[in-house]
Amino acid sequence: MTAITYRTTHTQFVSRDGTFLMRLSAWCGKFIEGAREGQRIAARYHELSLLSGPDLARRGLTRQTMARAALTAN
Repeated sequence: MTAITYRTTHTQFVSRDGTFLMRLSAWCGKFIEGAREGQRIAARYHELSLLSGPDLARRGLTRQTMARAALTAN
């Protein structure tokens, strides 16, 4: 009977200590966190977009500065 052996190399994707799963989990968590932050920014922008010019001026904003205010939560 002949034994067949295969030489394999260790890749960074497969490890015995679970580092790949930990990195994948961390990446997924950061991705979800970023998506939620994007939704909050979009909601702030939409809220500001509904305001009139004078209402924006009372907040110290213009239509041109509205996006930056939504992004920085001002």
